[in-house]
Amino acid sequence: MFARRNLRRNLTITISLPFVLLTLFVVHKNRDIIFSDNTSHKYHEHASDFSQDIINPIYYVRSKRSTTGSKLSTIHIDERIQNQSPIMVNPYTMPLINTLDNHRQIPKYHSTEQIPYPVISTKNLERFVHLDLKGAAPKLDYYQKLFPFLRQLGATGLLIEYEDMFPFVNHLAIIKHGLAYSKHDIQLILQLADMNGLKIMPLLQVYGHLEYVLKLKEFIHLREDKRYPQVITPCLEESYKLIFEMIDQMLSLHPFISYFHMGCDEVYYRLVHPQCAYLNFHDDADLFIRHVTRVAKYIKSKRPDIKLFIWHDMLSQLANSGYNNITELNELIIPMVWAYVDDVKPWFDDGFWMRFSVFREVWVASSFKGSSGEITTMSYIGHHQRNQQTWLETMYIASSRHRVNFSGIAITGWSRYDHMLSLCELLPSSIPSLAYVLQTIVFGHINDDKNVTISTTLLGCNQIPLWEKPMFTTFVSCSFPGHELYEMMHQYDSILRLYDETMSFVRSFVTDIHIRQNYIHYKRSQECLQRLIYLEDQMIYFINAFQRVSFNFFTVDIGSEWLQTYFMRKFKEVQYRTNFIERKLKTQLSWSQRPLPNNTAFIVVKRRNFTAVNFSPLLK
Repeated sequence: MFARRNLRRNLTITISLPFVLLTLFVVHKNRDIIFSDNTSHKYHEHASDFSQDIINPIYYVRSKRSTTGSKLSTIHIDERIQNQSPIMVNPYTMPLINTLDNHRQIPKYHSTEQIPYPVISTKNLERFVHLDLKGAAPKLDYYQKLFPFLRQLGATGLLIEYEDMFPFVNHLAIIKHGLAYSKHDIQLILQLADMNGLKIMPLLQVYGHLEYVLKLKEFIHLREDKRYPQVITPCLEESYKLIFEMIDQMLSLHPFISYFHMGCDEVYYRLVHPQCAYLNFHDDADLFIRHVTRVAKYIKSKRPDIKLFIWHDMLSQLANSGYNNITELNELIIPMVWAYVDDVKPWFDDGFWMRFSVFREVWVASSFKGSSGEITTMSYIGHHQRNQQTWLETMYIASSRHRVNFSGIAITGWSRYDHMLSLCELLPSSIPSLAYVLQTIVFGHINDDKNVTISTTLLGCNQIPLWEKPMFTTFVSCSFPGHELYEMMHQYDSILRLYDETMSFVRSFVTDIHIRQNYIHYKRSQECLQRLIYLEDQMIYFINAFQRVSFNFFTVDIGSEWLQTYFMRKFKEVQYRTNFIERKLKTQLSWSQRPLPNNTAFIVVKRRNFTAVNFSPLLK
């Protein structure tokens, strides 16, 4: 009996032991999934689009502009690379660098991210595309192609900032651009918009950013601060005569609009004009409120049912300063809250949204170009799509917690940061960014399927457009309206890389002192010349090609201005060094004995005597 009992026990152990060991092995191999954070699973239970993500490895990263306390977003790692370095996350693109963060290499990521926050319902939101015409205003035939495409992408309206491209008449004719649109042009633009179901919201600055007017000698006396042409003074009655006449002409050419934007952002100078001392303003906040109220009432007297908008930043300053006398303004205007950072959520706290919940409705403003730097040439999708995605998340939070009534989004596309500054990204080359931002609003997010649909079906590209600036030369071919200029920007990037590579080599062997002393290394100079001649030929080709393509969309001055801003200095440097080396190779038969001539004395440099008068000629 005892022997049989021992036999059964040994047999049981022998049979069950392999199963126990196998179970332990499986548990060990899947320990990350079995013992993962429950909060991640709770989230995925409510995200039907990503129901399979619970069993996939997750890589946590922070938005590159997020604050320390911001929450983490989740990005999937493809199984093929999950064992590689954590910065190599996206197997579909080459390594990327981030132009918004000092060219520091950033973690690659799937072009579509999971949504870590709920987003506001976008079904009933207005979606206005901003056309900033103070830089590179398109020809009318481009609008004929662009407007149907914008409607297809999901746009419902246009926020048109004419500035000096508006055909002002009579004594205001001196304001307009030499190549401004005509009255007939404006009527055609409005007709094209109406045909494509796009509402119109003209934008006319009535306080700050009036440098296109106040730069002229005829209006110097209307500046709040004589040194700066940005801000008009509300302390002179003549200022209102000018503003009201501009409004009348704008309304006359827009007889059926329901929206009007008054600008009023970045009013840097207030209560500076000497005349302000004689008026009964409590402080600069009182000045701002009374000025905006007066202009708003004037527009309402002309069009009682029109909705009036202003940018939010000055209102925010008033609220932060404790100034509460804005009840009348609450009834007159709709604030448009703008922010162009990667992650909008940390920028607006509960207190901000509580103050703005008193308005009957609120709009927000994201961007598709013109918010990545004053001299940026390419709108990469990643920054702008993240900006829009986090805006939808922020709107959900504000509407849920504080009952803020969001009714629309303006997608800004700045052409210059200021009337006096250089061109930044051009509209046609920024259409991929705009497409992704609009589709983000329409659907609430961009998943992998939508990513492919946008890039191939809507944009007609042969691959997914670039989400970040690539480390290496990349070409993307598309068919959307304006694709020629988008592809030209890829060529520009290629030329810049060739320029950097060539000039790095040349500057190593033909330095400034070689040029100054006419003293070259003959063999190395021959090598440099060969490289420079090839580079010069490629740059000449680009100059000609860019101007031809640019002229398809803009007047001739735009191609010239863009090249002078971004290209001609480099081209002239190449020509100068090419000419120098070519000349010296023909004439350099002997070399002087060292020390080199005129190089035996100390270099003497005098310090400049800066005074306040140097910067303030108008104060003399």
